[in-house]
Amino acid sequence: MLKNNFVFLVCFFLIVFTNATPFRHGCITTFEEEDNHSAEEFAVNTLTETISDCSNENDILQIIYINLSPDPPLKGKQLKINALGWLKEEIEEGSYVDVVVKLGLIKLLQKRFDLCEESRKVDKPCPIDKGRQELNTVIDLPKEIPPGKYVVDAKVYTPDSRRIACLKAVVIFRP
Repeated sequence: MLKNNFVFLVCFFLIVFTNATPFRHGCITTFEEEDNHSAEEFAVNTLTETISDCSNENDILQIIYINLSPDPPLKGKQLKINALGWLKEEIEEGSYVDVVVKLGLIKLLQKRFDLCEESRKVDKPCPIDKGRQELNTVIDLPKEIPPGKYVVDAKVYTPDSRRIACLKAVVIFRP
């Protein structure tokens, strides 16, 4: 039950991440090696205390904002998520999200999720239309989430491996 709730939370964050657009001012530059993709330069933009945007101008999704309340999220409480973004093109069936979740140094999950399957869980039909994308939702976080620092890395790709978005979330759940 706890594992399913946690996986849902991770998937939910991925959907939020894939339905939002990045700020381009005050960026820092970093490098990261991606599986089956060459190393590339990308901006890291802090959107919230919890979420950072590691997308670049070549990505299909431009994140305008992501708002979380409360930020950071609290176990056993509702998490309100509001996000706005702009898709440069339609996102089609076969798009996917590569997710890595760590608790401290321990890798809890490394999995590929079907983007359309996950988007339907938050009432976003697939294909996802080009243009303005908005997400307003509330989820109940289980109070049984083990304490610790969780790091979620999510990279979203089209079926032909063009990057849609890149996001990172860091959440510390206290005992």
